[in-house]
Amino acid sequence: MTIKNKLIQSTGIAIAFFNEIYSKNYTGPMENFVHGYAHDVTFPFGLYFLNKLAGNAKEGEEWANAAFVFLGGSFFEVLQGFKLFPGTFDPKDFLAYAAGTGLAVAIDKLTSGKETTNTRFNKRLNSNISNNLN
Repeated sequence: MTIKNKLIQSTGIAIAFFNEIYSKNYTGPMENFVHGYAHDVTFPFGLYFLNKLAGNAKEGEEWANAAFVFLGGSFFEVLQGFKLFPGTFDPKDFLAYAAGTGLAVAIDKLTSGKETTNTRFNKRLNSNISNNLN
């Protein structure tokens, strides 16, 4: 794992941690959203990167990590619905978990620096073009 990846993952964790502390006392625009759903977006976001930083999710297993994070949050939400876990059941929380997890995967994919199929195709195409020109 590169230093860049560790920095990105640590930043994701810090965002979740900062939100956990800051959102409890937040008063301002979109206060209802911040109190009701910001935690449900940022917690899976941070957990995704924490899981990667801890070494529980290897490179190429982004979707397995995302499924683990989303299903973990959803499990506790379902327990809330059955009054087996403290909190209030809100079906919109599932959307927030999906948004946070999806955002984490998107940032992870965009910053991973791995060669995509498109990049390999473009390199081969450029190589073929330059070979034909010579």
